[in-house]
Amino acid sequence: MRKLIFAVMIGSISASSVAQDKVILIDPNKIQMNGYVHKELPKKILKRIKSTTDVFEIVDGVNFDKAVDLYKRDVNPEENLVIWEEMARVYQSFCKSRCSSPDEKMDVYRTLLLRSMFSKAETMARLDNKILSRKQSEFIVDQYRLEAKPIDVVSK
Repeated sequence: MRKLIFAVMIGSISASSVAQDKVILIDPNKIQMNGYVHKELPKKILKRIKSTTDVFEIVDGVNFDKAVDLYKRDVNPEENLVIWEEMARVYQSFCKSRCSSPDEKMDVYRTLLLRSMFSKAETMARLDNKILSRKQSEFIVDQYRLEAKPIDVVSK
């Protein structure tokens, strides 16, 4: 799920190569989506997916049905869902009394998307926000509690 969104939003992604276990940058145009790994997803997972799409659809345009389709292609959907839930938690907390413009919402979203894959320092180095100040971006980055998890890309 993050692979598709990040490729659309940022233009290049960090990926963890399963064979080499190192981080490399990959042109998102060279990435193909996985086929379906899961025929169905548990109702508990679907409810959690709905919660995250309710937060982010206004920003990334990914509706519930599209998100479910992407999670069905994910080898470990719950692992990625935990990441999206943490992103949603920070996004909602930060935007509770701010984020009045689409550009500001996108800045927060991009900051969290980067932080989900990169260290704090690498995230700050890669940011190119339109609205958020550096101080605000640092605050958002510091609120994200999970370890960075680059996207796993498997060569076939």
